[in-house]
Amino acid sequence: MTLSNKQNKKAPINIIAVIHSDVPETTRKTIYADHFYPLVSELESFTERKVNVIFAGGEPYVSFDYKGNDTLNTLQRWQPLSFKLLEVMKNEGLNIKVNSDLTKVILVTRDMLNNEVAGVALVWPPTKPGKVAIASVTGYHVVGHEIGHLLGARHEDSEVQFNGWFADTYMAPKREIIKSHSYTFSPANRQNIKNYLADKD
Repeated sequence: MTLSNKQNKKAPINIIAVIHSDVPETTRKTIYADHFYPLVSELESFTERKVNVIFAGGEPYVSFDYKGNDTLNTLQRWQPLSFKLLEVMKNEGLNIKVNSDLTKVILVTRDMLNNEVAGVALVWPPTKPGKVAIASVTGYHVVGHEIGHLLGARHEDSEVQFNGWFADTYMAPKREIIKSHSYTFSPANRQNIKNYLADKD
């Protein structure tokens, strides 16, 4: 994908993806194509920014205990570990701004956090996005959904589109098996993301 000069002038969005040790090798081989590429393409199509996905690993990050019913507590435990990882990456020479709101860290897991939750993102009421999330590979839309939260997108602004069949956009609050997925954000959520990014340079 070629970015315009306008896009190149804006600071990129950096997604640090930590692949949990429980994700099988067969899934790892196509994890970017299946779970990140549609999101990257969608974000670059309307944000005028490059989106970098940087895969990271190592202990204790890849063995983080993410399962449980108290998902807020899980995120609150994951956040300081994520920040520690960013500091380690910076100290190793990666050119990222650790404190930037354009840097997000997502733990990608094989399983859901519990029987009902496939992914979570740390946000503060009513709509202030955080920097960390956890997403399972149980659905191709989960990573995009949680990164969407970290960029200001909201459930209530999702929509059902029709592209030959009924398709949910990324921020649909609950996945319905009967519907397909558009792997896009609704116009309202595109605007929410633009609003979030507007003062981030």
